[in-house]
Amino acid sequence: MRVSIIIPIYNVEPYLKRCLESVMSQNVTGSDVECILVDDCGTDRSMDIAREVTDGYQGPVNFLLLSHERNRGLSAARNTGLHYATGDFVLFIDSDDYLMPGALHYMLEHLSLHPDVDMVVGNVRNKKDDSLLFCHLQEPWLMDDPDIFFGRMLHHQIYLYAWNKLIRRSLMMEYNIRFIEDIIYEDQAWSYELFSHLKSVLLLPEVTYVYEFNPSSIVNTTFTIEKADKTIWSYTISCNRIMDTPPQPDRYKRDMTVDYLLFVTNFLMIGVDLMSRQPITPNVAKGFCAVKRRQMLRALRYGRLLLACFFLLLFWPFSLLQRFSLFRHHYYNIESVINHVAHLTDCLHKKNNLYI
Repeated sequence: MRVSIIIPIYNVEPYLKRCLESVMSQNVTGSDVECILVDDCGTDRSMDIAREVTDGYQGPVNFLLLSHERNRGLSAARNTGLHYATGDFVLFIDSDDYLMPGALHYMLEHLSLHPDVDMVVGNVRNKKDDSLLFCHLQEPWLMDDPDIFFGRMLHHQIYLYAWNKLIRRSLMMEYNIRFIEDIIYEDQAWSYELFSHLKSVLLLPEVTYVYEFNPSSIVNTTFTIEKADKTIWSYTISCNRIMDTPPQPDRYKRDMTVDYLLFVTNFLMIGVDLMSRQPITPNVAKGFCAVKRRQMLRALRYGRLLLACFFLLLFWPFSLLQRFSLFRHHYYNIESVINHVAHLTDCLHKKNNLYI
């Protein structure tokens, strides 16, 4: 079993040594492991540290250092690593995070018990508040029913981040599953596309990965006009990509229309909230308004009138509700009720109308 670990590197000087040492410390006896480091042209000493750590390393992990000619972003760095990967499975790691001791052995051990599984997902500890992503999972859970794992992904019950997922590389190559470049929050559309093609997923209860809160990362820095524009534009691109590939009705036993539409709307609502607090340039706002209208028209074409009424929250003056903390606090409860009620009318709709 060959595993390709892919680590993009960009301005992570305080964290990189720990990340690389967590890979080096893995017990991978009997497995062939390569670790691909992709230099995305940062401005600190990250790559000097990478060379210092790997040059003196003698162990079972084979390190490969690649360099971009210029800074191209996280998506491009992951795509570059995937292009050069040769493993049967791929594991993405963010360079400010790190693996737990024995994590890779633990994931591969369970993979050997389920050799046909497409993806193995370990538990994650958030170092900021010491919380777990799978706080109620007590034992390994094999999900070989797309209705279950795809539905849970749409409900955000399986995290959308790319990291800490051991993924069958042949599946990603067969369906050309890549990260959209030049955007942020690229994991959203990528996860949707990936889960659309998976046949089985194995969730593990033990922590294999530690997420480090990095205050200088792009998702944690203070919003500026430029970043607000980039965020709204990224949501526009991601939502359009997801809307271009609705769920295939013959793949699922139950109708996924409601869950799918609400999945997209969740991201649009985040964008609406941001636009209520930050100025956005006219061209970016125009593109975002177009994808909102596309979502509303799709709900109407599907005959989902309850959802269409709910989606009015994307438009002024109903979007003003976003300004009230009480509404924001209870939004997911409201969405859950809308989801449940809308599903009661599934019997009145044909699943194949998703492609109208």
